[in-house]
Amino acid sequence: MDRKLGEKFTIAEDKDDPFECTGYKKDSTKTAICYVCYVLTLGFLLLVFYWRKDWKLKATGTVCSIEEADALLIQDIYNRQHVSLIQPLEIAGLLLYNDFNQEHLRESMKGIIKKDVVRNSSINYFRYQKVNYIWDPSEKRFFKLRALDGNTPCAEFYTKHHEGLTDEQAAHRQAVFGFNQIIIRVKPILLLLVQEVLNPFYIFQLFSVSVWFADEYYYYAVCIILMSGISIGVSLYTTRTQSVTLRDMVYSDTTVQVLRNGEKIELGEDLVVPGDVIIIPPRGCSMTCDAVLLSGNCIVNESMLTGESVPVTKIPLPKNSSDKATPGIYVPDDHKRNTLFCGTRIIQTRGTGMVKAVVVRTGFSTTKGSLVRSILYPRPTEIKLHRDAIRFVIMLSIMAGIGFLYTIIIMVKAGSPIDVIIIRALDIITIAVPPALPASLTIGMVYAQLRLKRQGVFCISPTRINLCGMMDVVCFDKTGTLTEDGLDLMGVQEVLHKRFSPLQNRINSIQISRLISGMASCHSLTMIEEELAGDPIDLKMFQATGWIFEEPRKLDSSDESSSRPVLTIVKTPHSYVNDDNTYYEIGIIRQFPFSSNLQRMSVVTRTNQNEDKDHEPIEVFVKGAPEMVASLSKPETVPDDFADVLDYYTQEGFRVLALAYKTLDNAIDLPKVFDISRDEVESDLEFLGILILQNKLKVETKPVILQLRDAQISTKMVTGDNILTAINVAHKCEMISPIDDVYRVTYNAGNVLYTLLPPIHEDVNEEKIQNGKKHDNVSVSMTKRHHLAIDGKTFEQIRAEFPEQLEKIAVKGTVFGRMSPDQKTQLVDVLQHLDYSVGMCGDGANDCGALKTAHAGIALCEAEASVAAPFTSKTPNITCVPIAIREGRAALTTSFGMFKFMALYSMIQFVSVMILYSVQSNLSDLMFLYIDIVVCTTVVLLMGRTEAYDQISPNKPDKKLMNPTVIFSILAQVSLQTLFQLGAFLAVKQQSWYDPNPVEDPDEKNLVLYESTSVFLLSTFQYIIVALIYTPGPPYRKPIYTNILYVVAMLIITIYTLFMLFFIPDQLLGPMDMIFLPDNRFKFVLFGLVLLNTALALLIEYVFVRNKRFIDLITCRPCRKANVTRFRQIEMQPIRSESSAVNEGNGVSITTTDMAAELIQE
Repeated sequence: MDRKLGEKFTIAEDKDDPFECTGYKKDSTKTAICYVCYVLTLGFLLLVFYWRKDWKLKATGTVCSIEEADALLIQDIYNRQHVSLIQPLEIAGLLLYNDFNQEHLRESMKGIIKKDVVRNSSINYFRYQKVNYIWDPSEKRFFKLRALDGNTPCAEFYTKHHEGLTDEQAAHRQAVFGFNQIIIRVKPILLLLVQEVLNPFYIFQLFSVSVWFADEYYYYAVCIILMSGISIGVSLYTTRTQSVTLRDMVYSDTTVQVLRNGEKIELGEDLVVPGDVIIIPPRGCSMTCDAVLLSGNCIVNESMLTGESVPVTKIPLPKNSSDKATPGIYVPDDHKRNTLFCGTRIIQTRGTGMVKAVVVRTGFSTTKGSLVRSILYPRPTEIKLHRDAIRFVIMLSIMAGIGFLYTIIIMVKAGSPIDVIIIRALDIITIAVPPALPASLTIGMVYAQLRLKRQGVFCISPTRINLCGMMDVVCFDKTGTLTEDGLDLMGVQEVLHKRFSPLQNRINSIQISRLISGMASCHSLTMIEEELAGDPIDLKMFQATGWIFEEPRKLDSSDESSSRPVLTIVKTPHSYVNDDNTYYEIGIIRQFPFSSNLQRMSVVTRTNQNEDKDHEPIEVFVKGAPEMVASLSKPETVPDDFADVLDYYTQEGFRVLALAYKTLDNAIDLPKVFDISRDEVESDLEFLGILILQNKLKVETKPVILQLRDAQISTKMVTGDNILTAINVAHKCEMISPIDDVYRVTYNAGNVLYTLLPPIHEDVNEEKIQNGKKHDNVSVSMTKRHHLAIDGKTFEQIRAEFPEQLEKIAVKGTVFGRMSPDQKTQLVDVLQHLDYSVGMCGDGANDCGALKTAHAGIALCEAEASVAAPFTSKTPNITCVPIAIREGRAALTTSFGMFKFMALYSMIQFVSVMILYSVQSNLSDLMFLYIDIVVCTTVVLLMGRTEAYDQISPNKPDKKLMNPTVIFSILAQVSLQTLFQLGAFLAVKQQSWYDPNPVEDPDEKNLVLYESTSVFLLSTFQYIIVALIYTPGPPYRKPIYTNILYVVAMLIITIYTLFMLFFIPDQLLGPMDMIFLPDNRFKFVLFGLVLLNTALALLIEYVFVRNKRFIDLITCRPCRKANVTRFRQIEMQPIRSESSAVNEGNGVSITTTDMAAELIQE
């Protein structure tokens, strides 16, 4: 479809953030004008265009249709602007083979890209964040370049891609997809130096130093050059070190066995292309691409991607997908258990012959590449904080402009030379806008990061530390986070005659039955270095049976028809040896690993219990969530009291798993087992019984939850476990207080039901919840805490049908059960759109998406750094959360305190210079050195060393710099310091010994006056005063006296300043351009002004600024509309149901039912 001139188009594919594109083509006239402006501005315009490439594109180009465009202006979802050039990919020149015609080339590319995009032997594309987007001439749009992960039928891997590629096919793919490399280019030192120097901060520094040299402020200029040089050096070292670390982390240089031209050859990993068939060695290897498994099984360690070190079993891709939305299509997220991801380590393989996999993605398109891209191009953080800082710099710039004009007027009236006027006017700009402001705002984060590391919390994104201090809500995973990783198997209840038998605790003493056989075989355990490894639940279940685990072998070596080996052998212990001294053995032929979305796993087995080896039964065992397994079982095999028994255990907080089985039809022999689909295997089952496991609460969980609750930070549980089990755990850890009400949210017949679950000693089941009587005028108000509990299925239904209800559920919800990984991420995203600052804490496995999406995601894993989350805790419990919050608040308040100090520092110095300009004087070079280097640099370097406070205050720190409290504090303090400087300036003139021109030296550029000495001495004390009043303390940081180094340094500075006031020797007067004050009484007058200044400054900061009523009064808050965040507005809204609610079609109803006594008992 033709696009109108300048029309924007949006590209939104996969999980990548969508972005808008606008086409531009080069305009010769505009370009020529820009070149002229480069010359007229002495290159400054070119520098501006270097900083803002989008401005350059707009200045040199004209908006046009996408089809005519030379470049694209890209706007991401964070409103950042990027420029990408549209380039031609000359296919013919890149291919290794030239003995084909244009039509051959075009058809070859069409088969690879699956679209007809070749025109004149080239393909137009643009590259954005390491991903290529191809121009489709037919549809006149760009689309993301995909390999075999885009719309490829599962069966096609077996019919079209299983034999590998020819050299020509591989060369064609190499031309399109490039090399299989994730390259982090470490820039040369010289290039990094140029880029750092061209930073706006250092350009302003260069401007300032030039002005100071012109004004002969050599000492200070040299010191600034040295400090800037050190700062640049540290920045270069840090940047290069981070680049080298990231490069080393992703670097890989191995050889891979592939099938080319029907033969097995070895290639460098960079030459692997999508469509290649790779051979996985038996002893494993590191994956250098994303590949889908076609044969054999692989035991994989995915800790690099997920932070979870438990081995995962990968199985061959089914020929037909069971996904209803994309039937028969390979979707990497839906086929995780069939996909070997780049960056993971294959521990070992299982299978006869070659274990083969087809490469589906390479380079930055792989899962590892996507994670690396998220590190290279992180989502922006602290947008409000930085925006407010920029606004303040603009305000300072306005003050600088006023000072600029004032200086010119004063100097012209005094008849000063033109060169002096220019230099002094420019100098006032360097004073009003402190060059060190950006760096000073980050010092708190640096100290906080070091303290976090000492406490076992590692951070790969320091800018997220301040966000920890803003946290409003924390979402927790349950298993392994709130509760212990391991589970204790309490017992089993077998189904006999459609009823559950009594609970049996001694499992290894139970006679062999299908339930016991299922427990022994339905798992994904593996033997690694002679140790049994796998999922903790599987491990506990298998060990309870007492059976023996053996490495894979054929069930019967004489059985030639058994062309594929079993995966694992499990056999009865010695006490179960048969009469002929043989064991009862079960061979696991095929596995369908556990899927979070499917909530189950299954195995296909074969036993040796019959003498007739040809007719050994092939049986299926399925294990998973009880509700799911029951739904897949024949209704006549599910006990009548299934719901009641399940509710009883889940309400008691037990983890419940169910087992079922079926015998495959005799027509399905061993070879056919590998062709049967998962849906066929996991249907028409016979329900066997349930396993009851106890998941104990970690001892640290309850104190942390109570600590967060006392701090008025909301907590939510987001788990894949049963909703009633999660509610019980929420009660036990007091995420839900015993006096609070819980409403179960369900979806029934187009209505959203909010079902009140009353307290103890009453019964409940799912049928009553779905069909409870509707009570009108039931209100969930804020007079008492109420909690919503919802499962993943209902969450998805409401998200699709009643999105307006989802915000209420997200705000008021406390327990979210049976949530898939994607749903966890969706919940975090909803909370963020409601203006929450969201924290997420999980084990880094199924929580990866949510951990990365949250403002502050903390993964509990042993690695010091995981790409799964910005924070990683080596302590395997949630005590890391209050640690991160405390350190975040300390860093945030340090940034705010530093911001206010730097604002006063610039304004005090600005006022001093403005006053002295009126008498044709200024602060001397050494005066500036003492103020800027000795006083202010000490404050900047040491203020942030104060440690975080031990407790989390219920009063949250301000999130905005430009708020009434901060603005009033700065304006009041600036006014106060100005008055006292004017007081000192006027007081010295009233002294009897005052001489307006005490030193006759026409060569002096600054007149050495009593005024300059008095103003300097008083202003030096003012820097100390504002440093102390703006140094944060409780409730976010420890008291100032705990920062011993800072206190000692400030005492030394104060004592030395007093020494200069009362006892300065003649040897210092000359270099400092000070004049001796002959009257001790005047010295005490100055000291009295200092004391009064201190008292009034403390009065303003600790009485008026911290008085909320006073701030509200002076800002006329009662007359203004309250600015309430979206989630606060929703918190204040009741959920009401009128008698006509359902009839009117709004789909909301509130019901009440009975609830079992055990629900809120511990």
